[in-house]
Amino acid sequence: MVLKRNVRGGVPSPYPRFLFHGLRSAQLIAAVIVSGIIAYFIYYLRMENIPIPWTFIVLFAVSLATIIALTVTICLYNFTYLAPSFNIVLNGSTSILWAMGFGMLTWSVRNSHVLARQCTGKEFGGEAEASVCRDYKALWAMALCGTVSTFAALALDIHTQQKTTKRGVYAMPEDDKQAQKLATELKSIPSMRVRTQGYDIPREQGPVVTGSGPTWQLPEEDIAYHNRYGAEEETHGPVYTDEPNNRLLQH
Repeated sequence: MVLKRNVRGGVPSPYPRFLFHGLRSAQLIAAVIVSGIIAYFIYYLRMENIPIPWTFIVLFAVSLATIIALTVTICLYNFTYLAPSFNIVLNGSTSILWAMGFGMLTWSVRNSHVLARQCTGKEFGGEAEASVCRDYKALWAMALCGTVSTFAALALDIHTQQKTTKRGVYAMPEDDKQAQKLATELKSIPSMRVRTQGYDIPREQGPVVTGSGPTWQLPEEDIAYHNRYGAEEETHGPVYTDEPNNRLLQH
């Protein structure tokens, strides 16, 4: 079974399939995990009436924006056509937010030295605190994954846009190249039609050029007249017999 390239609306997708979906999967996983951890933190902070840090707000917003952007673009990719220029705008905007949120999170984690310490109850004075430490480490790792994958997706968008618009010529995907190669091979097969060029008419039946135009000359054996008895009679002159000659001598 051969997997077909995405062709919707008569236009194949210019993106390399595996790299495109691999980066999008990394973005989606990172966004879902980050949004889940941030939602968990916000829930308990609201219960304790503690102000929500701006770091959490930025990361929660960018993770939700990434999920929405991935949903919209995958619908365009499957049902119509995903233009690289449109995807550049989305990934460019989310890249800025991911970089901002990751920078703020790194600054806050750096001050508490969470990444350098072991997440144990003995280290933090309790299992609840150790659990928060593990959540922070997971949040930082997924924020890093989301930032790197989004910037990589943006680089892929820029590369694909340059490839499709280079010299104003559409870059043919590999699947279309194989189809074109097959069509060329089919055209190279010699035709089975009978060629009539070079056929010579027999010399005895060829045309004879006269003053009034070309006429057809039949073979000599076909000139004889066939009577009703099947005998051949020549038509070149009268037939003389002995009886008429004797009459002429009498006169």
